[in-house]
Amino acid sequence: MSEALSPFSPTLPTWQTVWDSTSLGWYKMCPRLYKYQMIDGWEPRHRGLHLMFGGLYAAALERYAHAKASGSSHDAATLRMVRWALENSGTRHHDPDCPASAPPYDGTCTCGMNVFVPWSDPEHPDSNTKNRYTLIRSLVWNAEERLGSPFTTLILANGRPAVELSFKFEMYDIGGETVALSGHMDEVVEAEGDLWVRDDKTTKNVLNAAYFQQYTPNNQMSLYSVAGKVILSRPVRGVLVKAAQIGVNFTRFRTGQVPRPQAVLDEWLRDTEFYIRQARANAEANHWPLNDKSCFLCSFKKICAVSPSHREAHLREDYVKRQWNPNQARGDI
Repeated sequence: MSEALSPFSPTLPTWQTVWDSTSLGWYKMCPRLYKYQMIDGWEPRHRGLHLMFGGLYAAALERYAHAKASGSSHDAATLRMVRWALENSGTRHHDPDCPASAPPYDGTCTCGMNVFVPWSDPEHPDSNTKNRYTLIRSLVWNAEERLGSPFTTLILANGRPAVELSFKFEMYDIGGETVALSGHMDEVVEAEGDLWVRDDKTTKNVLNAAYFQQYTPNNQMSLYSVAGKVILSRPVRGVLVKAAQIGVNFTRFRTGQVPRPQAVLDEWLRDTEFYIRQARANAEANHWPLNDKSCFLCSFKKICAVSPSHREAHLREDYVKRQWNPNQARGDI
């Protein structure tokens, strides 16, 4: 894959002209957090267990959906998904107590299945629920759940399944420059003529009404709803959040509908333009103020707590450079 273009303005290098829900969310939370992560490219040295688990989970399900939409059987698609997840979640380990003749993972031998993956800290309080075994278990059960679903993957005009869609579309004219919105959708599905964006989530929380209420309002879900209508040229009802509650000995699933009325999307678009214009003003002034009401949620809290003259040293000690780029495509649209 060729290197993605810079998402920043060529005339004002610290102002974005391509925004996704991640970078917009950082800015909404705190302009200084946004500067550290989006402009300077800092992030915590050790990526969180939940983030890494969720990333593997979504990427593996993408393999299943692609295979199914391309004509593979359920079993073949599941095998492809599981093989990818095993290969990308750590190194296989052979338990010397397992008989050498036992086929891997046949129910009698669990070699490697419960080994902590490289990104998992055994001391993490949730490592007993988010590890290699619970990842594979949850993926297989998710695929089984899909067999009875009324929703089928949308097939695009080019014949490709609407899975892991990268999108980008021009939305605003600010300061004489075109500003685009971009992102990636897990899948677009349809049932009875209605289109929905499907998004898979993992959580340790109970899947009750309160869990799904967190997505209304929600920055990511609103962008998905806007993008679905723009790039598919068909009405999109909203987002189907398929959540997996992962415990030590169970994985439970529940799907919640997250609709977005057009009036709400219009308001979200107006607000988004306001935030992007404000970010341009921050870039012009080279001033990114702290929103200290968000510090309890922020991974940079300890950086902002020390004198400005000492922050660079602390960043270099505890953080690494990983530049986020909303222009980086992951699929076709």
